[in-house]
Amino acid sequence: MAGIGFQLKQLYNQSNFFAQLRAYGYSTVTAVGPMFLSILLITAAREWLVHLNTPSSEVNLFMASVQYAFIFSQILTGGFLFVISRFVADQTFMEKEENVLSSMYGAIGIVLLIGFITAVLFYWSSPLPLLFKFISYLFFAELNIIWILSMYVSALKDYRKIVKGYLIGITVAALFIWAATGLFGMKTAASVFIGLDVGFLLIAVMLMQDIFGFFQLNNKQYFYFLTYMEKYPFLFFIGLFYYAGLYGHNLAIWLGERRVIVADTFVMAPYYDTPVFYAYLSVLPALVLFMVTLETTFYTTYKKYYGRILNGFPLQDIESAKQEMYRTLRIEILFLAQVQLLVTFVFLFIGVRFLPFLGLTQDQIDIFMVVVLGSWFLSLMITFFLLLLYFDERKAAFFLTGLYALLSFFGTILFSGQFGLHGAGMFTAAVLSFMYGSRLLIRQLNNIDYSTFCYQPIIYKEKTTRTEQFLRKVGSLD
Repeated sequence: MAGIGFQLKQLYNQSNFFAQLRAYGYSTVTAVGPMFLSILLITAAREWLVHLNTPSSEVNLFMASVQYAFIFSQILTGGFLFVISRFVADQTFMEKEENVLSSMYGAIGIVLLIGFITAVLFYWSSPLPLLFKFISYLFFAELNIIWILSMYVSALKDYRKIVKGYLIGITVAALFIWAATGLFGMKTAASVFIGLDVGFLLIAVMLMQDIFGFFQLNNKQYFYFLTYMEKYPFLFFIGLFYYAGLYGHNLAIWLGERRVIVADTFVMAPYYDTPVFYAYLSVLPALVLFMVTLETTFYTTYKKYYGRILNGFPLQDIESAKQEMYRTLRIEILFLAQVQLLVTFVFLFIGVRFLPFLGLTQDQIDIFMVVVLGSWFLSLMITFFLLLLYFDERKAAFFLTGLYALLSFFGTILFSGQFGLHGAGMFTAAVLSFMYGSRLLIRQLNNIDYSTFCYQPIIYKEKTTRTEQFLRKVGSLD
């Protein structure tokens, strides 16, 4: 995201208040992408259906289908996203941009194939109408595509087009849903999904147009990026564990006594999922702040430090740049923690005051409060593992995300199943992962001289991976 970060920095450095406000607006949409706007759209769609006195069976079917599409599309694409991010960064740096566009086609093709097989197996014995299966699958497929495109979009510099694409797509979807349910009275989950399909298809098309305008060459080596899964296997599992950890506690609750089966197809736990859904909104400011601070201010000092090393500066100058990087990192992490803590208190206040009006019980509000508190630690843990990736500490990031995924799932089974403490599993996992992540980051910073000067091989020799050999054998590579 550094390309966007440096472009946004031009706005942040302006003294004009409205220019900086506009920059934060762009950062919000760019950082959280369709997730932020989609949450708002889906929440509004649900409340709109309730307002129209839509049968509860249709509302529950809509929410269950959307929830499954979001959760499993992110788990499916999560590992690929981190591999693609490294691949695109390397190919751009080596000025081999002809590999970028072809990898996008290959990644989308693989993800859609896996998603299609998964959807067929999932819906095979479902009694839902074939039409609903098809349109809900389309939404799932579009989400998979958008998650992949979002990684390529991060290399673009025209963030105004990114914002425009998201806003237009969400607006079209909202208008379609309003017309279908309000004007024409089609108060069904299927009609809402058609609106989502149209809007998100428009987002995908507009993002693709922007990508085509930036990466114009295609060498048709669609699966060359798969060699990076063998070169950097930790990256794939980092992405997989990260998203599995985010939703692991939900999946654990689905296995317990609180689960509800919707339309003989979807297993969910609205008692737990609903407060967690609202609580996770508190993490979004941290994602925005990560771009605002670390992608602009910290990255400048980070680049300065390694730039002096690569350009043979005197040791004193390198040490000065390192101390500046450390100082900036401490300030920015403290600032992020303070702002996120303020957001946490605001969410706690809003939850107590307004969630009862949305139909949440006191027990659900208690879950909301516990998860919001856990989200403060979670936001810092996310920051730590992203910083570890900045310093190319893939193994450490792998252990950190893997620890959170395991603790989130099994901790929830323990606390919820044995003690009836819903939300405690997620909170405990976030706290322990935060402590472990801070230890890993501090250790990396203390050993940065060794990892920079001694850990790397003296002579680097490119090796042909078995994946590349296989692709050449089957004719997928020249």
